[in-house]
Amino acid sequence: MKKILFLLLLLTILSLPVFAQIDSSGEYVSPYSKGSQTFTMNGGLFIPLFFYFPALSPSVESTKDHLSLGGTGSLEWSMFISDRISLGIELAGTFSFTPNMNTHVLIPLTGKIAYVFPVGSFEIPVFFGTGLAVNKVANQVYFGTILKPGASVYWNMNLRWGFGLTAQYWIVPEVYFGDKSDNTSFGNFMDIGFSARYHF
Repeated sequence: MKKILFLLLLLTILSLPVFAQIDSSGEYVSPYSKGSQTFTMNGGLFIPLFFYFPALSPSVESTKDHLSLGGTGSLEWSMFISDRISLGIELAGTFSFTPNMNTHVLIPLTGKIAYVFPVGSFEIPVFFGTGLAVNKVANQVYFGTILKPGASVYWNMNLRWGFGLTAQYWIVPEVYFGDKSDNTSFGNFMDIGFSARYHF
């Protein structure tokens, strides 16, 4: 009997976010409004995919002989400009290793725009980020740009906290000119990780 009561209590608690987003007429009520803010922490895997060299043939080269699986983490602040759209800034960092055990580090600072799709007590933000990145391997450092489209799935534990998964695709150009133009490349990476978001 105690187990049944515990399960009923747990289901009731899990259902509270759904009820909090539905008004008396049955219409969805967004927990966000203009000026609402969120702070998000992410951590997970950094996955090197491939390099694209537009001036070479073949133009696509796998990363498996160049970089290992790595880790990533980020901090993000966002503000809603409507009940579905937010603008924010994210500072991230990654690490992976070359075959000779040199550390490869990426540190991007990006501006982001996101659109939130509500699904009951869940939310699916789809976003796009762009900005600047520091790309470092051993003693070589490159300052360039980055593009980061992605999406998250959050379960809203309550009106303040949400927990979920985030996946982002990283496009990191390294552009060279003159005699080194053949070295121009576009690194393609991905990160998948856990996210915790606080709404205030």
